[in-house]
Amino acid sequence: MEIKKATSRKILNANSNFTIQVELETENGTFKGSSPAGESVSKYEVSQFSENIDKEIEQFNAFLLSIAGKNIESIEDIYSLEESVPKEFIGGPSLSLSYALVCALASSKRIQPYSLFGTKGLVIPVCKMLGGGMHASNLGMDIQEILVTTISNDISESVDGTLSVYKKLKEMLKKSTASFLGGVDPEGGFITGLDNYESLKIVKKAAEEVIKQKSLDIRLGVDMAASTFYKDGRYHYKRPFYGKETLDRGEQVDLVRKVSEEFDLYYVEDPVDETLPDDYGEVLKGSARLVVGDDLTATKTERLEKVYKNINATLVKPNQVGLLSAVKDYFEMTKKHNLITVVSHRSEETNMSIISDIAAGNGAKYLKVGINRGERVEKINRLLEIK
Repeated sequence: MEIKKATSRKILNANSNFTIQVELETENGTFKGSSPAGESVSKYEVSQFSENIDKEIEQFNAFLLSIAGKNIESIEDIYSLEESVPKEFIGGPSLSLSYALVCALASSKRIQPYSLFGTKGLVIPVCKMLGGGMHASNLGMDIQEILVTTISNDISESVDGTLSVYKKLKEMLKKSTASFLGGVDPEGGFITGLDNYESLKIVKKAAEEVIKQKSLDIRLGVDMAASTFYKDGRYHYKRPFYGKETLDRGEQVDLVRKVSEEFDLYYVEDPVDETLPDDYGEVLKGSARLVVGDDLTATKTERLEKVYKNINATLVKPNQVGLLSAVKDYFEMTKKHNLITVVSHRSEETNMSIISDIAAGNGAKYLKVGINRGERVEKINRLLEIK
């Protein structure tokens, strides 16, 4: 496959901010790639764009002129081309280019994109029910996300069960929560005025109703994004959580354990500050649930090598490193350390569904994604296609 022409432009993402889209022309047609951004970000992840995105596009287009005429025949060729991307474009521009290259290469070989990464595996969605923290303009609960997933070997069954909880939750919120107007955050999670405990309670009740109806194994999870409310060595909750608003490190670990036990949480992401790997280890100690690193690990192998003993699962967000070759290395390290992998969307998503292919081809067990809003549903529908 020969790259005949490559150019980039500015487009809107799902949060009405600008991102970069790359368009490639090959003998097989035109292919586009675009990378998302995060609203709540790790201190360890790469920057997505410079402050002047128009200037960056102008400069990136100058680089893209240099790749015209190159031949791409394998995923390794894409990794090799990534090595030529100038350092200042590692982030949104580089990943948008790589995504376009993957789509073009898969088309030229007449295969599905996931086949470029490896053997197709089953991927189960972990879906957002309620949004809080930065995703909800710091209204309502401090916990950034309350999530639902299923223990299942059937993707259609899993999506059906998770969607049923989402609809049941909406029905219950309408009846019981005066402040609920049906609004959702950028990732499709409902926004309410409920505090942390009330929020967990109503999601658990919705899940229990669906379990009775469908006899599915439905599990709850949270992304606490604890770094967003950790300051000066203490965690600050807007409203009392188990009777306290300000907690020290040990008290936060105890709170996470208590919440996990009361609500039988299966999935606990970023329960403590991103700079405190030993506290992740305290949450993990003696637990059968998934303790998931995101802000802690930032999809970087150098971070994971330092902290892998303190978690048993990790998020994979390709835009945190900006290179598919780095994503490949990260997956290899997770397998070496026997960690569960969860490929994740970002708050400022685009309509591309390629993270579903990345999850399926690299052996990820889960895809974390919203179950409302078109750009999220694209990813779920792609999982249903891949099955």
